[in-house]
Amino acid sequence: MAYEQLNYTFETVAIPEKIRSFIDEADRRCDAFYDAQLNKRFPRYVPSEPEQVFAALKHLTDANLPLGKNFIEWGSGFGVATGIASLLGYDATGIEIEETLVEMAESLIKDRAIDAEFLATSFVPEGYLLYEAVSGYDLVPDDSFGNRPDGNPRYEGMDIDLNEVDLFFAYPWPGEQEMTLKLFDAVAGEGALLVAYFGDRDLCIYRKLDD
Repeated sequence: MAYEQLNYTFETVAIPEKIRSFIDEADRRCDAFYDAQLNKRFPRYVPSEPEQVFAALKHLTDANLPLGKNFIEWGSGFGVATGIASLLGYDATGIEIEETLVEMAESLIKDRAIDAEFLATSFVPEGYLLYEAVSGYDLVPDDSFGNRPDGNPRYEGMDIDLNEVDLFFAYPWPGEQEMTLKLFDAVAGEGALLVAYFGDRDLCIYRKLDD
């Protein structure tokens, strides 16, 4: 393990009007999504609490802890964390395997004139395999890892490798928590940060160390 957990305790913070308006619109669309029972098509999709995500990202930003402005949301759903990151000044990208959710996220971002992008792909990059173990999902390298000359994975459609991402965000299911940390450990560059939302007021922040 080559990462450490940073001290962080959630505290309610004031939300700027532009971000508040974006969160309110995202909540409205999410409510409509559930009212139409579209969630039955994506039973694993559960949104995090945007205010808590904002507080954690603002905490890191105010403390100047991220080494740069490259941000990725793993499993971006409606893209709320991606949108918040963009409004905080990051070059934000959401990774979401469900194309319908990507379309909804892109519509939300476009309508609010937010500069962010989404990729309809698995957050597990080429070179790794995800499998269901007894205790949940696990991650292992596969034989294709290293098919790029430098061996650094990236998502198709992105201009940077994953080891150039400065700040990750994820809301893993209980059975995916260890796997998400394992993925962060495997692909993140030294000094990268991961904000992991594990439930209401349960956010943990990790920093990648030198291998």
